[in-house]
Amino acid sequence: MSYAALRDRLPSLAADSSTRVVTLPDGSVDYCYRVAGAGGDRLETPEALGRRLRAGEGETFPIELIDVRPGGQAVNAATQVHALGDDATAVGHLDHEALADLPYGTHSMGPPAAIRVFAFDGEEVLFPERASQPSDWDVDDLTAVVDWDRIATADALCCANWAIYRGLTDVLDRLAGSVDGVPVVVDPGAIELVAGTDLEPLLESLARADSSLDVALSVNRIEYESVAAVAGVPGEPATDHAAELRSALRITGVVYHGADEAIAATRDDAVSVEMLDIGDPTLTLGAGDRFSGALACALARDWPWKPALALGNACAATFVETGQTADIEALETRLADRR
Repeated sequence: MSYAALRDRLPSLAADSSTRVVTLPDGSVDYCYRVAGAGGDRLETPEALGRRLRAGEGETFPIELIDVRPGGQAVNAATQVHALGDDATAVGHLDHEALADLPYGTHSMGPPAAIRVFAFDGEEVLFPERASQPSDWDVDDLTAVVDWDRIATADALCCANWAIYRGLTDVLDRLAGSVDGVPVVVDPGAIELVAGTDLEPLLESLARADSSLDVALSVNRIEYESVAAVAGVPGEPATDHAAELRSALRITGVVYHGADEAIAATRDDAVSVEMLDIGDPTLTLGAGDRFSGALACALARDWPWKPALALGNACAATFVETGQTADIEALETRLADRR
């Protein structure tokens, strides 16, 4: 029924382009490569590469550059917001020709990260260049390129990649002091690479911000389990456990987006929506960002959580299956026979 409810809401979503969603603060250029083994045969899975490495079947694995594309969690989320017809603004690190023609408003704080992506059939492995990551970033960098009111008056915010951009804690603190009741989707990035004690400032910042904002922490399985361990309630994604985790974090919502289902635990309830069937996957990198961008669009309209999760799932599933960001027409086609 969640997808039927979503299908019924799509016409109103398409009719309203006035909703403003701001995403921040990262940005990347993704250099995508195919990987070959002995004889030049393409390696189709990371496991195949791992097996050859363990077996000592060669020390050289040629790579072929197949694509250079815009990336970054905030960029991917804004791309999804724009595709759904909303007024998207990305504030991030966007100073590169690959990011020059994004079809929505942008404000750049500097050069993007460089990500080397090894592409296999239906999945990708990321190798960020550490030297290209920003060493310092804070709210002053943000307000140097965009008026604070542009952020504070948005209908929803999507804050991404705290794992690299730790200054997001300052942004959340300032938002808490200047706006009231705005939904903020926080997608923290690869926090499994962050030491547990270093994760505590983010969790404390989320709780402080939730005193005046509606904070929804949006995480995949690895990120969920990392947060749960630091919060003192270790466990795996499930509705009951997500409710316990949300209570421990003292925020409006914990949202898990996974391959089989999405879960949202709020102060009122914990609900889940099964994932749509996906054929042969085309692209997985960026699917979670599109879930978070779509979720921000739904929460900006104060949608109930089940259709909000269904929208996130439908956008993520469409991207995984087709490699394209879902617009309203694509969602209507995908959900035409879904009950």
